[in-house]
Amino acid sequence: MRLFNLDASPFAARVRILLRVKGTSIEMVAPPGGASSAEFRAITPLGKVPALALDDGRVLPESEVICTYLDGALPGPPLWPAEPAERADVALITRLVDLYVAPGMIVFFKLLFTDPGNRAALAAMLPEMARGLKYLDLYVAPDSHAAHRRISQADCALAPMLLYVAEVLPMVTGDSLLEKRPNLLAYWQAVQAEPHIAPVLAEMRAALNKYGKMLQAMQQSAQQ
Repeated sequence: MRLFNLDASPFAARVRILLRVKGTSIEMVAPPGGASSAEFRAITPLGKVPALALDDGRVLPESEVICTYLDGALPGPPLWPAEPAERADVALITRLVDLYVAPGMIVFFKLLFTDPGNRAALAAMLPEMARGLKYLDLYVAPDSHAAHRRISQADCALAPMLLYVAEVLPMVTGDSLLEKRPNLLAYWQAVQAEPHIAPVLAEMRAALNKYGKMLQAMQQSAQQ
C-alpha cells in the first residue's frame, strides 16, 4: 500500500494518526503533478488527498473511507469502539466534523489561495464553521480524547481540523472560534500532547510554515 499524502492536509493527517495508533508505516508519496493535476486524476478521479493505493491496484479516496478500511485491515487497537453506544458517540463526532466544519474550511482555504484580498468572503465562511464547533462542543470530552477516554476515529478527524481552527484562522481573520467553546478548547489544549497525535500536528505545522511566506506575499500583493 501507499498513501498519496500532503503533510499540511487535515484529511491526510487523519490517516497518519490512525497509522501511528496501529503502529504501522506505509509508503507516503505526494500526488504526482499536484493534487489538481491530470496525472493525479488519472490515478484517482476525485483528485483529492489523501488517496490510498492498495496492493491489488484499487485506489480508495476519502479520508473516512480510508480510515475505516485501515482500521479493519491492519493489526493494532481498533479505533471504532465495539460497544454500540460508544461507537455511536465516536461516529457522531466524526460526522459533525465532516458535515459542519470541513466543508467551510475547504472553501475558506480555496478562497485564501485564489482571492486572498477578499477578506469579506473569507470572513463570510466563519459563521458556518462556528456553528459546527458549537455542535461539537456539546459532545466532545474536555480531555485528551474526544470520547470515552481513549483514542478513536473521532480524534483522527477532529484534532487536525482544530489545528486550522485554533492556529491558522486567527492569523488570517483575527477571530478565535474556540474562545466560546470550553469543551473543545480544553480538548484542543490536551490533545496536542497526545503521543500519537502530537507528531502529526508537528508535521502539519512544519508544512504550513512553508506556505506562510507565500500566503503573506499573496495577501500583501492583493492589498496593494
